[in-house]
Amino acid sequence: MVRWYFAGLALSFFGTSAMYLVAGVWVKTLTGSDALATLALLCVYAPGVLSPWLGRFVDARRKKPLLVWTDLAIVPVLAVLFFTDEIWVVFAVLLVYGTKAVLVSAAEPALLVALLPPDRLARINGLRMSLQEGMKLVAPLAGAALFAAYGAWPVVAIDALSFLFAAAATSMIRVAEPPPAPHESPSWPHLKALIWPIAGAATALFAGSLHTAAAFSLVEKGLHHGPEFLGVLTAAQGAGSVVAGLLGRRANVAVGLALIAVAALARTTAWLPAVLAAGFVHGAGLAWAVIAVATLVQQRTPPAVIGRVSATAISIVFTAGPLGLAVGAVLVAHLGFTAIYVIIAVLSTAAAFWAHGSRTRRFTARRAPARSG
Repeated sequence: MVRWYFAGLALSFFGTSAMYLVAGVWVKTLTGSDALATLALLCVYAPGVLSPWLGRFVDARRKKPLLVWTDLAIVPVLAVLFFTDEIWVVFAVLLVYGTKAVLVSAAEPALLVALLPPDRLARINGLRMSLQEGMKLVAPLAGAALFAAYGAWPVVAIDALSFLFAAAATSMIRVAEPPPAPHESPSWPHLKALIWPIAGAATALFAGSLHTAAAFSLVEKGLHHGPEFLGVLTAAQGAGSVVAGLLGRRANVAVGLALIAVAALARTTAWLPAVLAAGFVHGAGLAWAVIAVATLVQQRTPPAVIGRVSATAISIVFTAGPLGLAVGAVLVAHLGFTAIYVIIAVLSTAAAFWAHGSRTRRFTARRAPARSG
């Protein structure tokens, strides 16, 4: 049954990765505005603030049918873009798209808990990360090429088809799900119990975004290449995440933070081999932080509230990314890339020691005990 789960993931990841890139480029092409292009991407992430309520909606329903119908429902929404390219319509579609992403982030972990024994969750989460990052290496390039040649319509069509096929694959999964939980089941105590690894992973994403912000200056002033060379650094980071996902059983928040710190220090050298190696290590660190948190939520949260806890935890972690980009933009305006990477190294090292010395020292995907209930 896991093979059907991964078949659905592969299809939806490809369409989504291509669409995320093209959405911003499309709005930029239509309006000529960098601000509106950025707002288009914000529309995708904005529904994350509704995570507790969308998670409650998920907890009250069986997860497999919900995932199937969510994939099917987004198809007519995307189809609207075939008939109009009004900016407000594009933004509305992207808001629905982002809402779907939150629903999936709540339902998928619960489905995996029903589908797999606790000791297999870390490995499957790692493979999921590898698949996701692998698609990020391929799909945006394909989406950009299609957009350049034919416009946004082929990408929208591929995205819609990917969700149709993903729904079909998910419907083939055979799983005995527990009955939906009553609405009064409290989720805050379980979320609070995981605040340490969630904060550590959020710090990793924040530091990762600072990495990205400083990379423009590193490429131009340190490596003396054009901005297109950022694609090479992104590929190295993606490769690190893919490999780390294959080793997801060992995922650990504190180790992930330490790897990010090492990568930052390596980039201060502005020596190409060290910078490429740093990209790989950085990608691995980010992946392990996310895998560890996802697995811990599944292992330590009762099925009755896993939708709310998972959606809220993932939203908190990934909200740190845009925040890091905003802070990074300010730092880049006033500091050189070397100073920024030193700041990243200090921040990540401090967070790693804090995580290791606090309750998170018990929170590894490899050794966490199975959840009760």
